[in-house]
Amino acid sequence: MVARPPVPPPPHKGGCLCGAARFSLSARPLAVNACHCNACKKLTGATNLLMLLGERAAFSFTGDVERYRRRADSGREIDVVRCANCGVRMWHEPLSAPDLVFIAAGTLDDTSWAVPASHIWAANASAGVVFQDDALVVPGQPARREDLMEAFARLYAN
Repeated sequence: MVARPPVPPPPHKGGCLCGAARFSLSARPLAVNACHCNACKKLTGATNLLMLLGERAAFSFTGDVERYRRRADSGREIDVVRCANCGVRMWHEPLSAPDLVFIAAGTLDDTSWAVPASHIWAANASAGVVFQDDALVVPGQPARREDLMEAFARLYAN
């Protein structure tokens, strides 16, 4: 089992590679999730996207950003937000859940505590990906985002 460091108190700050765009989440995350869908692999250039689910009302940013609207196989649309200068993908804004924001954990200033409590699209996981023994593992799209939040609450009760 992976040791789970405690979630530090907010705010959770981060930004792009060049520093032109910055963000802050002023509340505790609702979930830490790894997505293994093919779109997240392509958009990150990695085996998955580790993300924080947060309340949009607690999220703010500065700097110039660009949005790319993507339609998933489910039909849901999401805006992928990148720095307008260096192109780093920082967060997503799901149109189906306007009260949420999905922050790419790799863009946080402090990534040391972000261990996934859940994995989605696990059936598409790349060879060698390790699933934590205590994490929720969903083969495809979860029926409810609340399942990811409940897994996080169970594992990160601190």
